[in-house]
Amino acid sequence: MHHLFIDESGELGQKQESSEFFLITALWTENRKALEKRIKKEFAKLINAGWPRRMEIKGTSIWASPHTPSVPKAISERREQILREIISAICAGPNKVHYAIAKKKHLPSFLSKAHYGIAYNYLCGSLVCRAYPDHFVGDLEIVIDERTKELQTKNKFDGYLETRLVGHCAHEHSLSIEHGESHLHPGLQAVDFLSWSLFRKFEHGDSQFADLMTNNLAHCDDWQSTKKK
Repeated sequence: MHHLFIDESGELGQKQESSEFFLITALWTENRKALEKRIKKEFAKLINAGWPRRMEIKGTSIWASPHTPSVPKAISERREQILREIISAICAGPNKVHYAIAKKKHLPSFLSKAHYGIAYNYLCGSLVCRAYPDHFVGDLEIVIDERTKELQTKNKFDGYLETRLVGHCAHEHSLSIEHGESHLHPGLQAVDFLSWSLFRKFEHGDSQFADLMTNNLAHCDDWQSTKKK
């Protein structure tokens, strides 16, 4: 069974204050239990060190911890090391990272002018279908962050993705698509850290965390991320 966990960073809005890039990250594994065990172990370390139990553990929350009074200084002062340990633990198994990176101002007009949900579906569907032939042909389980339904109804996303997998990839095996809350899915928690790391590389020019997953990187859809003008 192939398991694919999908998350996004940035947004597709065109306002001046919105992000320059939009990123979709898909974490693949065939050993879901091992991945979940590693992420739970790393999170347990933080909880035992005093991380607030009501605060979700995410890349953004750890990075912002020096400005969060409820987070112990023993954690916030080690935030970079903690992030490296979590990302390294996620990448320790035979997992692969696929991603689509888009410099929004260079997206084709048919996408940049489309409804957010249409653009998201297209970019995500393209990523999954282009990675599919070489990386996860067979029984497939896809888990996507629940936030996606804020952009479009999940039925539209599910139907679109299934249509592309069957019609473009000749997928003949079992397929399940689940929209879950990240705090209930260790796989979604794991892909959040990877997506945050990659986004930080493109949006902020800080590649120290993304570099940790170099050996795990697989398919990349690059929508003119390096184009200057």
